[in-house]
Amino acid sequence: MKQPRGLRKSFFITTLGCPKNIADSNHMAESLEKEGLVSSDKAENSDFHLINTCTFITSATEETIDTILRAVKVKKKRNQKLIVAGCFAERYPNAIKDDIPEVDLVFGTGKYKNAAELLKAQFPGDFSELADINQQLKDREKLTKKRVNKPYSFIKVSDGCNRGCSFCIIPSLRGEFKDYSPDNVIRDTNKAVELGAKEICLVSQDTIFYGRDTDILKKLINDISDIEMVKIIRPLYLYPDKKTFKLLDLFKENKKIAPYFESPIQHVSEKVLKTMNRTGSLPFFKDLFRKAREIENLEIRTSIIIGYPGETSEDIDQILEFIEDIKPEKLALFSFSPQEGTKAGLMPETVSEIEKATRINLIRDFHLEKLKDIHLGRIDKDYPAIVDEINKNEAIVRRFQDAPEIDEVVFCDPKKLKVGMIGKVRITSFAEYDMEGVFYPHNSNGELT
Repeated sequence: MKQPRGLRKSFFITTLGCPKNIADSNHMAESLEKEGLVSSDKAENSDFHLINTCTFITSATEETIDTILRAVKVKKKRNQKLIVAGCFAERYPNAIKDDIPEVDLVFGTGKYKNAAELLKAQFPGDFSELADINQQLKDREKLTKKRVNKPYSFIKVSDGCNRGCSFCIIPSLRGEFKDYSPDNVIRDTNKAVELGAKEICLVSQDTIFYGRDTDILKKLINDISDIEMVKIIRPLYLYPDKKTFKLLDLFKENKKIAPYFESPIQHVSEKVLKTMNRTGSLPFFKDLFRKAREIENLEIRTSIIIGYPGETSEDIDQILEFIEDIKPEKLALFSFSPQEGTKAGLMPETVSEIEKATRINLIRDFHLEKLKDIHLGRIDKDYPAIVDEINKNEAIVRRFQDAPEIDEVVFCDPKKLKVGMIGKVRITSFAEYDMEGVFYPHNSNGELT
């Protein structure tokens, strides 16, 4: 039975930041749907607009503030409740309440699964009619499936971090490292599979630290791979340490693990890494990524912070040496921005903004030159791939070597293709990052059609 239009209560979640926040938003959505709210297709059509925020770096904070202010304008056009949640809310709750009074509710990290409870306490009148409405929502599960229309899902395995990197505000916002129990991770995975996910991306602030024992993380990954409908497992955010060396052995053994290694080094200069309170060195990283290269057809993603206090041109030369040697297919470059509440935020800056931009452009141009050769090597080559999205004029296909919502995609002819199809894509051309190709789906026997 369709819910009476006049009683319909809906929500929309705007998610900012990284895939870890997507997993948190899914927990919020699940909480709200259990209470009888339904997902809206647009923020402006919803009764409750929740913004899951990010404040990891200055640009993320600026984007968060801009998003909230734009949401305030939308709110004024209709009788809507505006809720700000997540990292920015955890960091600046009083400032939000004082400076943006149009925000109706603020709650921080660690409360995503209690979103409905928090909303009910704040807006009891909006929930008073929902008990009866819940009885009419026999199709609520179908409404939920509309929300999860991607063939992949980000599943959180832990929250918080114990690393204490000098530049990072996350431990102050998320607290110390906390494992999610294997049962909860498997439960979330099964739910994602029921909603159509074939690829499971394991995310956290420090995935490699799960269980504080690599064998425990290995067991979790193997248990997930035992779920028949899970076709691809992608562990993300693997801190580059000795545990990661050990985990790479599993990449060779478990064929469901994507040929993809994502490990954020943040720098290669041992001097800079020490001031960042991180481990590693150029020789260590070379050894780690060379081991990853032993896995057939694997591609690498890493990230580097440029312009950290004390960084010199010689440190940049080490980064160029790393790129020349390892040739990472995906490279994220961030300009250092001091964060209030971190040790690095108290350090005097030694690299000007202009010099940071110059160094980033130098490294990016150097990497793009290497990427041209990488792209040329992909032409006329076939890769295992999955169909992520179908638009009117094109299908968005993704090789197993690329993470969803992060890396490059392959644009293909959409005829006869469906979201979630798995097969192979043959690369025919490329732009700076993305590619074009032809997709060949598997049949029910797993053979190419």
